[in-house]
Amino acid sequence: MSQAQPENPYEVGDRVEHGEKGAGTVIKVAGRGGQVQFDRPNVTINFAYFDFLSPSDVPQPANDNDLEGMKRLKRFQKRYGGEVHGTGSFGPRLHRATVDGEPVTIGIGDDGDAFTYTIKGGRKPLADLPELRWVNPAEWQGMPVPAREWYVEDLIPMRQVTLLYGDGGVGKSLLALQIAAAGAMSIETLGLAPCAGKVLYLGAEDEEAEFQRRLADVCKSHGRDLSDLSMFRLLPMADKDALLSVPDKSGTMQPTPLWLDVSEFAESYQPRLIVLDTVADLFAGDEIKRGQARQFITMLRKLAIRINCAVILLAHPSVQGMTSGTGTSGSTGWSNSSRSRLYLTRGDKDDDSDLRVLKTMKINYGKVGGELKLRWHEGAFVLDDGKPSPAAGLIARRDDELFRELISAINRSGQRVAPTKGVNYAPNVLALRPEAKGVSKKALEAAMHRLLAAGLIKVIMDGPPSKQRQRLIVSAEDFGPDEEAA
Repeated sequence: MSQAQPENPYEVGDRVEHGEKGAGTVIKVAGRGGQVQFDRPNVTINFAYFDFLSPSDVPQPANDNDLEGMKRLKRFQKRYGGEVHGTGSFGPRLHRATVDGEPVTIGIGDDGDAFTYTIKGGRKPLADLPELRWVNPAEWQGMPVPAREWYVEDLIPMRQVTLLYGDGGVGKSLLALQIAAAGAMSIETLGLAPCAGKVLYLGAEDEEAEFQRRLADVCKSHGRDLSDLSMFRLLPMADKDALLSVPDKSGTMQPTPLWLDVSEFAESYQPRLIVLDTVADLFAGDEIKRGQARQFITMLRKLAIRINCAVILLAHPSVQGMTSGTGTSGSTGWSNSSRSRLYLTRGDKDDDSDLRVLKTMKINYGKVGGELKLRWHEGAFVLDDGKPSPAAGLIARRDDELFRELISAINRSGQRVAPTKGVNYAPNVLALRPEAKGVSKKALEAAMHRLLAAGLIKVIMDGPPSKQRQRLIVSAEDFGPDEEAA
C-alpha cells in the first residue's frame, strides 16, 4: 500500500519562526508550501513543509493508528492544557492542536511513540502520563524487608539527593571530591567507607588544571596516585554554560540540553555517585521559590532512582543561614525536598584556620546533630585528633609572647589588670591597646589561660590590707606584694 505524504500543516495567518530570519506570518498556502512574510528583515520567501520539519522526523501515514493518535492527543491536552482545534487533518498519524495559543502537531512514530512538533520545527518526545501503581502493603507479609542503602552510612543515602552546604573557600568542593575519589578507589577516607564504584563529578567552578592539582593531593594523602582513578569521570565546566535546568514562560523548571546529555551519559556509565557543584551555577530558577526548588531536586532524584545512585548537590549558604547556624539558603523547599543536608563550617577556634566541622543538619533516615571534625593538611582533609596544627602552634606562641609583653608594659605604667571578668579584665584591656596589633580578645583570653597554667604569669594581691585586689604580673617580675591569690 502506497503511503501519501502529509499535507501542509500551515494556514494563512499562522506565526512561524525560522532559524536565520526570525519570526514571520504565513501569507499564502499552496500544496505543501506557501509564502511567509518575515518581520525583520521585511522580506517574503517561499517555503516548503519540509523547510520546517525535517523529512526524517515526519512519521509516515498509516491508516491503522488513528485511534492511538487520538488517545495520545488527549493525553497531551490533559498534561499540558490548551484546546484542540483540529485533529487528523494531515493524515491518520499527524494531529494538530493549539496549546497556550501555540500551534502544535502531534505525530505517532512507527514504534508507537508520540512526538510533538512545534512551529519552530523541533521534534520532542511526548511523554505519556504514567499509569498510577497502587500498592497493597498486606502483600508484603512474609517478604524480606529491604535494607536501606547508603553511599556513606548515616550521611549520604542512595537513590536520593544530599545537599552539602558550605561558605566559599571552606572546602566543600574538596570534601565532595575526596569522598568521590575514595569511592572510585574503593578505599576509606576520614573514617568513612563510601560505596565502591564509578563516580561522576560535574564541577562548574574550577578548571581542569585545578581539579588535577586537587586530585593529586587527595591521592597522595591516601598513598595512591592518579592512575587509581580509572572509575572517576570529571566534567569541568568553569568556562562553559553549566545550567542544568531553566524556567519556562510559566515558571516551570525545564531540563536543559546539558542535563539531557549528562543524564544520558550517567545511564550508560552507571555511577554509584554523582556530584554536582554548585547550585548557583546549575540552577537558573529563583532559589526562594519553593516550587522551582522542588522541581529541580525532583529532576535530580528521578535520575538517582532510575540508575540507583546517590547525588550530592553543593550549595552556598545565605548570610542569614550562616548567622543562624542552619547553613541554608533560599526557600525551605531545598531542605524539605532533600533527604539529607550537611553543613561544612570552620571550627570555633579563631586561631586554627585549618579546622573544619561537618555537621548533619538533616537526615530522614538517621540521627541529626552529628559532627565530624576535620583538618586541612597538605591539600586534603584528615580527621582532627584534637591537637593544634603546626600553624596554630606558631600563632599560639606569638599570642603568648604578646600577652606577656603587654602585661609587663601595663604593670610598669602603674595600671592593673586582673584575670577575672570586670572592668579590669586583662583580655578586654589588652585587646584595646595599639600594641595588640589586632589580636582578638578571644585569642588573648586563650593565651592568658595557657600562661597561667604554665606558671609564666601569676596572680598577686595588691593594695592596702583593707582593700586588696588581684593583679596579673609576669612571674619573673614583681610589681606588688609577692603573695599569690588563693
